Amino acid sequence: MKPNAVTAAMVDQVLAGKLSRREALRRAAGLGLSTAFAGALLAAGGRVAGAQATSGAYTPKGPKVDKLVFWTRSSQDTSKNEWDALKKAADNYTKAIGTRIDLVTVPDADFRSKLSIAAPSGNGPDVFGPLAHDWIGEIAYQKIAKSWPSLPNQDDFSAEELQLVSLPVSETGGTPAPGGAVQLNIYALPLFTEALALVYNKDMVSDLPKTWDEVLSQAKDLTKGGNYGFAFQILTQYYEGPFFFAEDSYIFKRQENGLFDTSDIGLNDPGGVKAAEALRDMYYKKAPEMPEGVLDQANAGQILPGMVQAGQLAMTIDGPWSVPSLNDAGINVGVAPLPTWTNGKPLTPFLGIQAMLVNAYGKQVEAATDFVSFMGSTDQVVPMAVGFHKAPARASATDAAIKASPDFEAWIAQTKNANPMPNIPAMQNVWTPWGDAMVGILQKNAADDKVKALLDTAVTQIKKNIQQSQS
Repeated sequence: MKPNAVTAAMVDQVLAGKLSRREALRRAAGLGLSTAFAGALLAAGGRVAGAQATSGAYTPKGPKVDKLVFWTRSSQDTSKNEWDALKKAADNYTKAIGTRIDLVTVPDADFRSKLSIAAPSGNGPDVFGPLAHDWIGEIAYQKIAKSWPSLPNQDDFSAEELQLVSLPVSETGGTPAPGGAVQLNIYALPLFTEALALVYNKDMVSDLPKTWDEVLSQAKDLTKGGNYGFAFQILTQYYEGPFFFAEDSYIFKRQENGLFDTSDIGLNDPGGVKAAEALRDMYYKKAPEMPEGVLDQANAGQILPGMVQAGQLAMTIDGPWSVPSLNDAGINVGVAPLPTWTNGKPLTPFLGIQAMLVNAYGKQVEAATDFVSFMGSTDQVVPMAVGFHKAPARASATDAAIKASPDFEAWIAQTKNANPMPNIPAMQNVWTPWGDAMVGILQKNAADDKVKALLDTAVTQIKKNIQQSQS
């Protein structure tokens, strides 16, 4: 049987209850088809684990060491809720094992460079995170991230979540040939999931829009007296993604085995061109009318949340990180999955994972692994999810997290309909060329014949950047 026939047969057996997910994963791993099987199961509506599959519990084992150094981007000064949540988990581990956890803030802008220098020299942290999964590829290929043979209670994570913290085993970090069977290593333990959704003011929005036409209709009625019905960061690629994906465009083609083919970039395909033109027309044809500040690429990320907090913006597209400040501002905030686009397809945002990693160069890898395993258990991850205001990745943590923060239900629902952010280093070469093209299209109200040319230039530059980074 061909690999795709093998995976299909195993998926059928799992869904029919004739083969356990755990045994199917074991067989797939032996055949080098782990990712293909996981992707096929996800597409068939199955989950490598359900909420009932495992408790997500973890009993720390040690060994006890004098201390573990934990690098994080969270800060006691600027993100106190996050810091307090991490500190609580660290203190709980200290109580259980006796190992002291030294929590150290490393600013986001300096994190990668400091880690790449400190870790190989033996001066890095024992553990670090939470980090976005699209950082993992770069860190793994530098051999800084420790690989895991399996995660504690691995069945508690979805196939997609596991895939986003996994990478092909390769000395060079090259992308496998399309359709080729690959062996994967896991390089991080997922803590949270994140995706953009519709964030709205319940006191301004009477009927939740489920289609783009309904967004336009309500936005028109609500745009008056200095208030706007709808606006979003239209010049930020992360926020543009849902519109490209709804038009069946893509960044890197996803192969049958679930990995990304960096030679096949779709941002300039017919769907990408249509999405770029729609975003241009959305602003200039005022459908819906948006404030001029959305074209202030550097500051829109502050302008629009400020308008929502002031009650001047009824609906926006944003992430779970936006909710705490809205609550603090007294906004009666609501969250819902993004509406369907003009073609009837759902606007599907990027899917992201925030994960914890262990420094492979560390001298206390066993103890560090035990601590991260403890942090990622259901009991610890629920209060951390509340502190970070990001839904937990573990299925077994879902109910408790929703009980603690009801809007998590909508965030979790949106992650079920999202496109995985590529976790390979090549993704870092995409943002600037894509962004430059969209600035040229939107800020200059580019003519139709210019839109395709600008996207073509972006794709050419992305491919050139990838080649240079791999040379």
